[in-house]
Amino acid sequence: AVVSTQSGHYGRGKRGNNKRQMFKPGDENNELPGVSRGSPMKNDQTPSKRGRGNKAGRGRGRGRNNNNNSAGAIGNVSFDTAERKEGRANRFKKENMITMSDTISTMMESANKLGGEDVHFSDVHIVGTCTSLTKPYLRLTSAPTADQVRPEYILVKSLAHIMDKWRSESNYAFVCEQLKSIRQDLTIQNIQNEFAVKVYECHARIALEKLDLTEYNQCQTRLIDLYSCNPTSGHPHEFLAYRVLYYIYIANTSDAIKSIANLTPEQTASEDVKFAVRVHAAWTSGNYVRFFKLYLVAPKMAGYIMDAYVQRERHVAVRKLVKSYKPHVSVEKVAALLGYPDSETALVYLDELEVKYTSGARTHIDCKKTTIE
Repeated sequence: AVVSTQSGHYGRGKRGNNKRQMFKPGDENNELPGVSRGSPMKNDQTPSKRGRGNKAGRGRGRGRNNNNNSAGAIGNVSFDTAERKEGRANRFKKENMITMSDTISTMMESANKLGGEDVHFSDVHIVGTCTSLTKPYLRLTSAPTADQVRPEYILVKSLAHIMDKWRSESNYAFVCEQLKSIRQDLTIQNIQNEFAVKVYECHARIALEKLDLTEYNQCQTRLIDLYSCNPTSGHPHEFLAYRVLYYIYIANTSDAIKSIANLTPEQTASEDVKFAVRVHAAWTSGNYVRFFKLYLVAPKMAGYIMDAYVQRERHVAVRKLVKSYKPHVSVEKVAALLGYPDSETALVYLDELEVKYTSGARTHIDCKKTTIE
């Protein structure tokens, strides 16, 4: 880029010495370059009312009127009467008034867009009056009323009732809907105490048992905030370990490393957290032997999360085994490496991959003829 100091402009290359011509007072009868001003005014012509006159009518025809009307009035109509002022004040007051119902409606609209878990009702205070133990879960499209929300003491009874149903019937569709309904009532009333932690932990465990990781992730995300408000409630170390294992499921290495790097000494001492850190180390290093050994001894509900991606890791491991072993490898060895209890169970999985065997006995895999995508 070249800076032209002659013309006073900055740009690519010189602009020349031509300076921009400015309109000056007294140049009314002169023409600017490239601008046609039309025919000049004759002496016997008077300025237009919409022109820029030099007398009382100067402006766009809105100068001072010769009629002796009062200010703020046109003709016989006045806009400054007390009645009109009061009417305008009331109109603006109604437009600016935000009721409690409007506030809740706006919050719920945002909550529905974000999945219903990320909006807090700290600015409003609602105490429910509904006494029903079961209530269907519905996404709110308008502000709820008190008779549509259950108070906390009813929610405690409702949770006990639903857990009894789960133990006796194991109807996940019903239990999941009822737990989401309880969570909704907690959110509307801005309840973030020990009972809220219990509700979200119960729902997370049941979702894990049914491998509903979408619902589980909603619960674990909310638990992060609840644990910060209630540091001594629930099982934060256990669910921290589950969160690290979940990051492996979604292959989110950056967040997993960040969570491990921010561990406190108390968290590091937890056996659940230690297990999750070992699994993550084996996964990132590609140590499949150690990974599948840890899978077989997963504590508590960690095995349910690993069930979601263990077949994915087995597929990668078998592909590397076939490329590494030549000319063949025993099925028994593959079963041990992949964490299968015996060769028969491993054969079911290997047949799905359409591996080639050296003989009809299917005791060894022919690595030369086997291709795994």
